[in-house]
Amino acid sequence: MWNIPYVIDLDDHEGSGIKTLIRYHANGEPEEEMSAVLDGEGPHGLYNITDTVMCKMPTGVTPEIASRMAHTHNTGWELFFVDSGSMYLYTDGRRCIIKEGDIVNLQPAQMHSMASIEDVKWRGFFHDLDSFNDAIAVNAVLDLIPGANDDPEFAKAKGARDFIKHEQPVFTDVPVETVNAVKHPDRPLFKYEFDGVTAKVIVPRYENGGVTELVLAEMKKGAKIEWGYHTYREQYYIRKGKVRIDMGNESFTAHKACVVNIPKLIPFSITALEDAEVYDVGGQTHWFSFLLDYASLATFTPERFNDPAEIAALKEKFNIPVKAITTGNE
Repeated sequence: MWNIPYVIDLDDHEGSGIKTLIRYHANGEPEEEMSAVLDGEGPHGLYNITDTVMCKMPTGVTPEIASRMAHTHNTGWELFFVDSGSMYLYTDGRRCIIKEGDIVNLQPAQMHSMASIEDVKWRGFFHDLDSFNDAIAVNAVLDLIPGANDDPEFAKAKGARDFIKHEQPVFTDVPVETVNAVKHPDRPLFKYEFDGVTAKVIVPRYENGGVTELVLAEMKKGAKIEWGYHTYREQYYIRKGKVRIDMGNESFTAHKACVVNIPKLIPFSITALEDAEVYDVGGQTHWFSFLLDYASLATFTPERFNDPAEIAALKEKFNIPVKAITTGNE
């Protein structure tokens, strides 16, 4: 039985049943409000989500001091949407300022640290990240037994976290555009214009261990994308606008800050009720490879591009379950 909500509103923790754990600095000021939204599943721990507020640096603390939480993970890829506020990001010996609209993609063994200039909504999507394994179960224990983290037996039971502490980083200040870990929808790696929908490759599969990729669909109001039977569970993050999802005999809406979960196999469609930004955070479809070859056919061999059999073969090659992209007046 499917027991995962179709829509999770990250701006409504109470309504979505999301529990939050608050960590405090020694002076009593909040350091982090961390919420485990969904645990990972399968051999790669896919679909793992957290929703965190990285709180403003405490009184009297400088960014350099705050950067002392620098660390790496031996395994695991971390993808963060910066959905409010601004902070310093330290990585690869450089420092830049990231702010609302940016996306941070961190790879294993990539040292990183942050220092919040103001409270920052820091929404994370992960795979292969042991440090967040069973995060929901751990939070449930801490909710019932607040002091459990001080119990060595609890630490042993929950397992070792893949968290390697580093020294305070040495850095050079650089423009955010020069830091490869920081992505932005205005700086896609590749894009292709369909009628009513612009597909933008934000993070390629080769930067995610070949497991996932991040592709954005910028949908104009009325645009509709229809999926047939699909091999993978689908997961999307709505960062702007409002959409309607039709799935079998069910219909529901999702708006900015909502995560959409679609069970595998079930045909569905997404219709933009407003101009919308829909991110494929499940990342299983090989969109980038498909879009590259699709653009090549359109540019160099239009006779093949206009042959439905050729496009069907291309979709099958890259496991593209989308049946149609259309526009309308909704």
